[in-house]
Amino acid sequence: MRIKVEELRAFCMDILTVTGMPEAEAEILTETLLQADQRGVKSHGVMSLKRYVNLMETGVMPKKLEYKVEVDNPVIAVWDGNRCCGQVLGHTAMKAAIEKAKTYGIGFVGVKNSNHFGAGAYYAKLAEAEGMIGISASTGDPTMAPWGGAEKQIGNNPLAISVPTKEALPVTLDMAQSVVAFGKIANMKRQGLKEVPEGWALDENGEPTTDIDKVYSVMPLGGYKGFGLSLMVDVLSGLLIGGGTGVRANPDQMGPAHTFMAIDTGAFGDTEEFKARMDARIAEFKSCRQATHSTGIYMPGELEELCYEKSKETADIIPEIVEDLNALAEEKGREVRLHEV
Repeated sequence: MRIKVEELRAFCMDILTVTGMPEAEAEILTETLLQADQRGVKSHGVMSLKRYVNLMETGVMPKKLEYKVEVDNPVIAVWDGNRCCGQVLGHTAMKAAIEKAKTYGIGFVGVKNSNHFGAGAYYAKLAEAEGMIGISASTGDPTMAPWGGAEKQIGNNPLAISVPTKEALPVTLDMAQSVVAFGKIANMKRQGLKEVPEGWALDENGEPTTDIDKVYSVMPLGGYKGFGLSLMVDVLSGLLIGGGTGVRANPDQMGPAHTFMAIDTGAFGDTEEFKARMDARIAEFKSCRQATHSTGIYMPGELEELCYEKSKETADIIPEIVEDLNALAEEKGREVRLHEV
C-alpha cells in the first residue's frame, strides 16, 4: 500500500507523544522509521512502532532520554544509556562523535545499556552529511548460532559505513552479518508465506530449512566469515565498553550496545579532493564491462538512495503492517488512521 509520508509522520508522532515520549525525541524516532521504509528497508520501518510503544508502556524503555557519561576525553566517550530509546541515543551519540571529529579528526562514542536502534545507515549518514566517514555498529539479541553450533548465541550485529562523494550518490554500506534479517522472515510469515529461500535459515538442530514454521536461527553471511564479523562487532560495540552481547543484549537484560564513529576526511587532506577521488573510483566501477545477465553495477546503498528519491512523498507499506498500526491507534483511543493513496 502506498501511504503519504506526511500522514505516516503525523501518525507516528501522535502515537509516540500520547505514549509519553517528548516531542523532540519522538521526531528523531519517527524520522528513523520513515527513512527505513523510504529506503526500502521494511524490517526496520514503521512496522517497529508498536514494538517501541510496548517497550515504553511496560517500563522496559524510559520515555525520556537520560544517560550517564562514564568516559569522556577529546576523542572517546562511553555512555550508559539507561535502557533509553536506541534511536534517540544513537542520534545524540553520533552528533557527539561528529563534534569530537571536527576538532580532533576522529570521534568515537560507545553506548551500552541501550535498546534496539533500528537501521544503522541513519547514524552513519549523519556523519556523511558533514563530509565525514560515518560508522555505526550494534550488538543484538541472539539470532544466529556460532559457526558449527545449533543454539542462538550471537546477534546478526549490523554494521553501517557511509562515505561522502562529490557528484555521485553517497556510498553507504548497511549490513547485518546474517544472510537475511530475522525481521524480513517475520514479515514474510505475517503475509502468509510458508517457505523461505534456501540458505536463509536453520532449524533447532542447526540443519538448513526452508519451512518458515521451522525457522529457529538465521544463517551467517558467508558462513564462518559472517560469524567472525559478528564476533568482531561484539568486541567493538559490546565487550570493549562493557555492553551487552548474546543473551545479555536482550531487551529484558542489558540491552544492545552500539558504536558510533565519525572520521573527518579533512584531517587527511582536502575534503573536496577526497570526494572527487571517490567519484572517480565509482566511475571506474560503473565503466566495468557488465556480466552477461547483469542488470547494472550498483554501489553499496545506491539502490536504497534511488528508492528514497522515489519515496519522498509516498512510501510502500505492507498492508498487514497498516492494519496493525491502525489497530494500535484504536487501542490507544486515537482518531488518526493510515489510508492508502
